[in-house]
Amino acid sequence: MNPLMRYFAVLWSGRTFKAYAYLLLALPLGIAYVVYTITLLSLSIGLSFIWVGIPMLVGLLMSMRGIGAAERGTANIMLDARILPPGRRRSRAAERGRQSWWLRAWDVIADSHAWKVALWTLMRLVLGVVGLAVAVAALVVPISIAAAVIQAVLIELGIGDWTFSPDSETVARTVSFWVLIGTPVLVLFMPALPWAARGLGAAHRAIARWALGPRSADIARVATERAELAEEQVRIDQELHDSIGHMITMNVIQAGAGAHVFDTDPEFARQALKNIEERGRAAMGELDRIIATIRGDQPETRAPLPGLADIEGLIASGREAGMDISATIDAPAVPNAVGRAAFTVVREALTNAAKHAPGAACRVSVGQLDDALAVAVANGPAVAGAVPAGSGGGRRGIAGMRDRIELLGGKQRIAATEGGGFEVLALVPLGARLELPDALDETWAQLRERVSA
Repeated sequence: MNPLMRYFAVLWSGRTFKAYAYLLLALPLGIAYVVYTITLLSLSIGLSFIWVGIPMLVGLLMSMRGIGAAERGTANIMLDARILPPGRRRSRAAERGRQSWWLRAWDVIADSHAWKVALWTLMRLVLGVVGLAVAVAALVVPISIAAAVIQAVLIELGIGDWTFSPDSETVARTVSFWVLIGTPVLVLFMPALPWAARGLGAAHRAIARWALGPRSADIARVATERAELAEEQVRIDQELHDSIGHMITMNVIQAGAGAHVFDTDPEFARQALKNIEERGRAAMGELDRIIATIRGDQPETRAPLPGLADIEGLIASGREAGMDISATIDAPAVPNAVGRAAFTVVREALTNAAKHAPGAACRVSVGQLDDALAVAVANGPAVAGAVPAGSGGGRRGIAGMRDRIELLGGKQRIAATEGGGFEVLALVPLGARLELPDALDETWAQLRERVSA
């Protein structure tokens, strides 16, 4: 729609007529609100010295929440204000664990939202007078202009029974002539007052959002709660994918190997079933730990998180499942967060190797590299005829690894190798940041430069 059409479209827009209705209701509602608020507020203040005024003030402020809800609904419907409901009234009685009538009364008196609604009821009278005048003018003036132009055209064309005295006929024809001459100007002026009504409605909308909606602190609190909930959901998803997913993958490998040699090597099959049972129990324990974290159980009741010292057990578990894993682990004592990140990288890399490269030989290396902990996991191509542990589950595990490493200021590289295998490299700083190297292996030097850049 071109600008000229948009300018005239206000004359028949539904939003304009809703603004008219809102402005026309403003004055009678404003009078009613002012009488109600001023009367009860004056009486409660005047009678406060004999304590009668306190219940009146509490009742007035409690009613403000209901008035605010009604006004908010009206503004949302007629002005498309989209005002959110305010936060709940703070309960000091509940915070202190005391059911005191005085504390409950003070909660109502100290309710900032109720006082803002009370101020809004007083402002409605002033806004109502202006709004009524603008709405009436916006309705009447365009109709009057259109009627004047039509009448002037009919007079000039001699259409209709127009009876004038000699003197009034001259005046009427002169006026109609100038009305026709000024018709373009009059037509351009017709949408001006409707636009003014829309603008006044926008002013009402802005004030109503302040007076009837939540505070900035409430909006920030709700946004923070939503962000914390989303972060918690992502963390739980990563924990389930990393911990439980790895154990299930190892069980699938073990079950496949046991079924393959069930008749030829029953002892191996029995050991495989035993390993599956033990790993299943471990998975249940890990699941219990995650659920305990969700429930908010005390930290001392939870199982400790796996770290650097648990990598050897992880590798042994993979070997028991039939994976060909060689490992070199020579790492110093590291912070728990760094050890947890290293364990996560090794676990996810081995899980992916079992899924996507069954039967391939894997190499695990963990050690200190100057001021950082270097973790490398590489596997060769899949062995022909080997049964994969399962289909891929998206890239959530890789994303989880990347998040953990980057959160600690490190960097990782995940890429295919020339021989058709796959390699995961992670460099986690032991201090606050990684320093530039003096002389290091070219691969790690390139990764360190990426981190320091």
